[in-house]
Amino acid sequence: MNWLSSLKKLAEGKDDPGFVRIPEDKDESISAGESPTKQQVIDSTCHYTCTRMCYGYRDKSSQCCCIGERDFIIGPISDTERFLAALSEKLGEEVKYEDVFIDYEEGRQIFPDKSCWQNPDNFPCMRIVPDQGRGYPCQFLSLDGKCSVHSIKPETCRIYLCDYLKNIVNFLDQTL
Repeated sequence: MNWLSSLKKLAEGKDDPGFVRIPEDKDESISAGESPTKQQVIDSTCHYTCTRMCYGYRDKSSQCCCIGERDFIIGPISDTERFLAALSEKLGEEVKYEDVFIDYEEGRQIFPDKSCWQNPDNFPCMRIVPDQGRGYPCQFLSLDGKCSVHSIKPETCRIYLCDYLKNIVNFLDQTL
């Protein structure tokens, strides 16, 4: 099965066992009766917020994985080679760069009205699904709002914090 077929199954809401899903809310690294570390509390709060309170909206998730109406881009991706190698290994076949990423020349034409898509410094970015109704999501975002490549996702995605989450993390960092 080629990797595009796997993605199509995801878009249809069918799980492909070749993809790693976001873990459940339990943290196996904490033993019974043991207090979590400050970082574990922050990480758990980030996971909860991103999967259940995205941008402060209850029952929303993964809005940072969608362009929507915002002047927003999922990039630049700095670890393209690492991600392609990890994705190819996960799927058991080679995945091409142009199937996963968008470069400046292509990207600037997709959203000519969005300034961040006109800035070459924001590329390469993640390839999106050209579906306005879904908000132009990253092609690795499943219909249930979960990242289908969570365990291997690019560094840009790993470190991204929306303004809402930044405020929560800053509060926890100062308070704990």
